[in-house]
Amino acid sequence: MTWSLASLMGVLPSEDRGQVCPVAPEGAQVLVDQFLGWFSWALVWIAFPAGILAAVAAVILGKVFSMPHVSKGGLIGVFVVLGAALLYLVIPGILAGFLGDGCVAR
Repeated sequence: MTWSLASLMGVLPSEDRGQVCPVAPEGAQVLVDQFLGWFSWALVWIAFPAGILAAVAAVILGKVFSMPHVSKGGLIGVFVVLGAALLYLVIPGILAGFLGDGCVAR
């Protein structure tokens, strides 16, 4: 008779334990989808263009009024907004790869 540590501790794995898949409560998924749609729309059509316009305006005004720190800050701002836009496109794919379908084994 052979004894393993798992059997001595009473922790025997069960083959039919299945998976747990989280599901949103009734009616909540529609509201979550609507909120995420509004957030994505505001980010793509308001925040990114406003950030680019503000950064370009800082570069131009810094050059016009001979303020090199403002121009440098505006140039950094352009790259920050472009980096944020790139991450906005890449992060969902990374999260989908990590999380998969969201189900976990019990």
